[in-house]
Amino acid sequence: MTWSLLVSVAVFSFVTAVSPGPNNTFLLSSGANFGLKKSVPYLNGIMAGLIGMMAALAAGLGVIFTTLPLVYQVLKWVGFAYIVWLAFLIVKSTSKSDTGEAQYIGFWKATTFQFVNPKAWVVIGSFMATMVPVGSGLGVTAFICFVFLIFTYPGALLWAVAGQVLKDWLSNPVRRRIFNIASAILLVLSMVPVLFLQ
Repeated sequence: MTWSLLVSVAVFSFVTAVSPGPNNTFLLSSGANFGLKKSVPYLNGIMAGLIGMMAALAAGLGVIFTTLPLVYQVLKWVGFAYIVWLAFLIVKSTSKSDTGEAQYIGFWKATTFQFVNPKAWVVIGSFMATMVPVGSGLGVTAFICFVFLIFTYPGALLWAVAGQVLKDWLSNPVRRRIFNIASAILLVLSMVPVLFLQ
């Protein structure tokens, strides 16, 4: 393990975390509708889910995806169905109060969502295949994964912060409704590239 590898991990994790995708679109919407404080459990749930995915791939789940590609195809479409459901919740929240109590998605739902989030599988799969040296021991692998998570967190947090910044501006019901509908559409569209990956 070298410094250049750790720098590569840091850059990779931050860039993938800050790039648009289902999690970030939902963090933006969550920050705008519920505020930063109530969005942090969702972000923490993402991190917990990613840890579980890393552990699963390190334990050999990636072999299942390679030998049985149908499993991954089914996972993609199940994930897409769940994302459509999340988009529905975003639009539905428009008619609710500003507290965002109704249809709130917190830590546990965010954690389990990662396991049906195709973009997350692509990112974590690419990370484990390219950034973790073959034959790395448990300690080295765990440390590299830790660096990944450390630099992923602020990249994703920026989306919730951006949503919080928009919260006051979105106090107008019309603007909030337009924002939520746009967020829901973007959430669904963010899955299109992943659905058609070969």
